[in-house]
Amino acid sequence: MVNYGNYNEFKERLINKRIIKWDEGELVLEDGTKVNIECSEQDCCAGASGHFKDVELDAIITDVSTPDVKGIPDEHTIVNQAKVTIFHNRNVVAQAEVVADAGNGGYYYSVGSFVIDDVHYRVVDA
Repeated sequence: MVNYGNYNEFKERLINKRIIKWDEGELVLEDGTKVNIECSEQDCCAGASGHFKDVELDAIITDVSTPDVKGIPDEHTIVNQAKVTIFHNRNVVAQAEVVADAGNGGYYYSVGSFVIDDVHYRVVDA
């Protein structure tokens, strides 16, 4: 069973922290917290994935956007993409893109989440 947390709690865990290391799959904060993007749930041939991009390491996180979810046209299934932006004041310091699809013909489902300490914070589903 997946342990889901409230997205606002996720934001609170990042505010006033500094990103000290990153790659496409993980952010590491100054207190050792690791933030990953994972497929929290999926059925059959559906799936979710994501990555971080454009990360700046020299700024304290002051805000995290709510997921900006958009449907991606696909003739075979339902695909949704979410963008989450991490800010220092009004400056973008990181972006995460997470995609979830509903599998073959849209008959299935998947959930993409941020994960901190085995708590999943839902970002996008399909």
